[in-house]
Amino acid sequence: MDVLIEGLGPDAIALARLLAEEGNAVRLAGSGPGPAPGVARELRELGIRVESRVDLDADPGDAEIAYLDVWTPEVAPRVGQLRARGTRTSCLADLLLARWQGPSIGITGTAGKTTTTTIVAEILRCEGVEVAVSRGARAGNLWPTADLVEQLRPVGKGPTSATLLLELTSSHLAFMSSSPTIAAVISFWPDHLELHGDLARYRAAKEAIVRHQRPGDVVVVNADDASAGFAAIGPARRVEFSLERAVEHGAYLDRDQGLVVAFATGETALGHVEAGAAHADNVVAAAAIASAAGAGPAAIDQGIGSAAVPRWRAQPAGTLAGTPVIDDGMAATPLKAAATLARYPNESVVLIAGGLNDAGGGPVHAAPEERVLLERACDEIARAASVCVLFGAAGPRLAALLRRRDVGLIECVDLVAAVAAAARVAPGASAVVFSPLFPVSLEDRARFAILVHGSG
Repeated sequence: MDVLIEGLGPDAIALARLLAEEGNAVRLAGSGPGPAPGVARELRELGIRVESRVDLDADPGDAEIAYLDVWTPEVAPRVGQLRARGTRTSCLADLLLARWQGPSIGITGTAGKTTTTTIVAEILRCEGVEVAVSRGARAGNLWPTADLVEQLRPVGKGPTSATLLLELTSSHLAFMSSSPTIAAVISFWPDHLELHGDLARYRAAKEAIVRHQRPGDVVVVNADDASAGFAAIGPARRVEFSLERAVEHGAYLDRDQGLVVAFATGETALGHVEAGAAHADNVVAAAAIASAAGAGPAAIDQGIGSAAVPRWRAQPAGTLAGTPVIDDGMAATPLKAAATLARYPNESVVLIAGGLNDAGGGPVHAAPEERVLLERACDEIARAASVCVLFGAAGPRLAALLRRRDVGLIECVDLVAAVAAAARVAPGASAVVFSPLFPVSLEDRARFAILVHGSG
């Protein structure tokens, strides 16, 4: 089979090796520099064509199947050309699910995927379940990575007891034709529409997580938002979670009993549980997903208590001028930032926000549905923040929205200047919150903690 693999990083290389060893004609191509000379030589010895610094949007070439990079927008010209030529589009996550012989869990949602996946992994380990979960994805994400390729069991060698656990974004799902045995959609609202073209195509991408499920599979949905509708797409058994009401199968929050897990055999109240700085919906979602995978109350309780929330997700990060700092650097969308700010009293925080207007897929938060959510988040900013320190290309856009709400503003050219400015106005605030609302480079996310420690 003629195979195109987009990208030149470790994940693409691991996939190329696997498929070449199986006798496929593999072309490995990307816009960046090629692999190290020794690696490139080894790949060519396997018969792999290695092409660096190529423009696949100009001409992706011909292939029977193309495994696309996780950062590839569905609206990219190369995707349209490949599909028009009859090429099947796929990705690493799709291959893993298609070949995995044991149980599989896929978790998607507009927000909270990584934290929820982290908690589920810890609960399952506490239950004694062998979990195959990725290591080394960017920004602490639990997307499929090269190490999972190495764990694929050869077809026909018998089932594995390991449970494959994947965090799946819409840019994975847009290129997938396989679904996990347990599919979880933990939230859904308009976001990343620039990657797909519109809200309908964004939803269609997300639906792939349940579209290919079979009778006997399980779908876990959030009973409190639009993700609940995903349960009707396929034949899987429905499990729910809710922060607002009791559910028959799954998990929910009760005002008096705290977290309640509803099993087929009855309910178990676990009390008021916490998982670091995780949002309550991530904790309840994880409990529902883990219960669907067979975890009992003791493991759920223990796992929630011991799970470490990933970096850059509303975590304490030192002090500025004696004021606590919260690093919510992964909050690159309005509702994520608003959820963090909702924890604070009126006019009590100094907010650092801004970043990039375009992260490579086109202008962000630009669709009408997303602009509504941005306005809503600005209302929450106006309530919670005493001062907003804005930076980057998105700074002026936020400034225009916040001036209409009479919010105190400091506009800075970059994150370095923003942290310094926040330190000057931090005294008296309950917290300095870095929750950008817009995409931020990985370098800036990593730099933030260094800047805080240098200024604190």
